[in-house]
Amino acid sequence: MSQLKVGDIVTGEVISTKPFGAFVKLGSGETGLIHISQISTKYVEKVEDELAVGVEVKAKVITIDPAGKISLSIKALSENAPQSRRGSDRRGSRKSPGDFEDMMKKWMKSSEERLSALAAKHKKNRS
Repeated sequence: MSQLKVGDIVTGEVISTKPFGAFVKLGSGETGLIHISQISTKYVEKVEDELAVGVEVKAKVITIDPAGKISLSIKALSENAPQSRRGSDRRGSRKSPGDFEDMMKKWMKSSEERLSALAAKHKKNRS
């Protein structure tokens, strides 16, 4: 059983890279995965652009699932990591899924009205 816990800062060596992330052999002998989205605060197109086999990395343990799989993040160590605004309004407050559905309904209604108006105009111009 792992002695690691979520929030621990660990170091390890990259032992392989895949299109989705890098596997890291930790000092404890365990292996963790740094998902491509957790490598950097900037966009990473290819794991190999940022990490190479044999490189030592420092990362934060972000999850340990019931099966013992360890998820790591280099990005979480960045003190000035920008906060994700996905799913937030301009004030930074979280929107509920219902808000998105309401926005989509309004957009669909508006879109249908515009299409109807264009169709009517087109029909008028053809006669």
